[in-house]
Amino acid sequence: MSGPNPTPTRPAGVRVSVPATSANLGPGFDVLGLALDLVDVFEVWETGTDVSIEVDGEGAGTVPTDRSNLFHMTLQKYFDAAGYETRGLRIREHNRIPLARGLGSSAATIVGALVAARAVSGSPIDDDRLLDMAVSLEGHPDNVAAALRGGFVMVADEGDGRYLARDLAWSDRLGAALFIPDLLVATESARQVLPEQYSRADAVHNLGRLAMLLAAIGEARIEDLRIATQDRLHQPYRSSLVPGLAEMIAAANEAGAGGAFLSGAGPTVLALHDRTVEGLGDRVAAAMAGVASGFGLHGRTLVLDLRSRGAEVEDIDGEPAAEAGA
Repeated sequence: MSGPNPTPTRPAGVRVSVPATSANLGPGFDVLGLALDLVDVFEVWETGTDVSIEVDGEGAGTVPTDRSNLFHMTLQKYFDAAGYETRGLRIREHNRIPLARGLGSSAATIVGALVAARAVSGSPIDDDRLLDMAVSLEGHPDNVAAALRGGFVMVADEGDGRYLARDLAWSDRLGAALFIPDLLVATESARQVLPEQYSRADAVHNLGRLAMLLAAIGEARIEDLRIATQDRLHQPYRSSLVPGLAEMIAAANEAGAGGAFLSGAGPTVLALHDRTVEGLGDRVAAAMAGVASGFGLHGRTLVLDLRSRGAEVEDIDGEPAAEAGA
């Protein structure tokens, strides 16, 4: 969808909403992604003047507001690829996804920028090609596929810079309880601790857990999740970056979760629970927070549902000033 052509009195504007995501879900390393009901909102106008960027919420005061801003740079990459020239931009970021916490904040920003740029420019690039572009910029196909498509997804590398994403079954009984530490873990650092090679036993272990996980999530076999979310490819190595990780997972399970795991590269820990049991998600999140405090980790808890919708775009009518505080 594209907005009206910019004029001196009514600039074109679009608003894009993009969900937070959790990748891996234990054994699905670089393959599985889940969209969560927590969104960043980005607004873009063509103003006919210079670039102006405002950021509120998460990262306000630290996210760059000049041309090095990730959202702006991604917009420009799309415009360059599409051969589209803008006449000045006004950008507003309303960030609700915590930064550098394993919840896909970078993926949301990049997907949001690509979707906004497509709408502003009116170019015909489809979602499959948009996914390829997003992966080339962000580097993690699981996060960007979930941010773009919503729901529970898998993604596979087809080679030559192309990726295949498919929707997976998710039971409505499942919810997500999260403990989000006040600890920054850069994805690059979380990658550096991983080994170059794995044993056959570890590969077979994860393949079995992955197959069990897909069945358990689709059919609400909550009793299988504790085993199905176990991993040997990334969590044991990343535990050095998240003090008390194993203990938090154990606490979540003891409090009634089906299974728990490191969200993406961490440090957030996400526990799947039966959302039909009143208050269970809050109890599970509180149990993780209580154990974390014993390791000197403090943070916040959230209880979220799956978000079935991915990135969404709508036109904005009127001047940018009319949208202040939206």
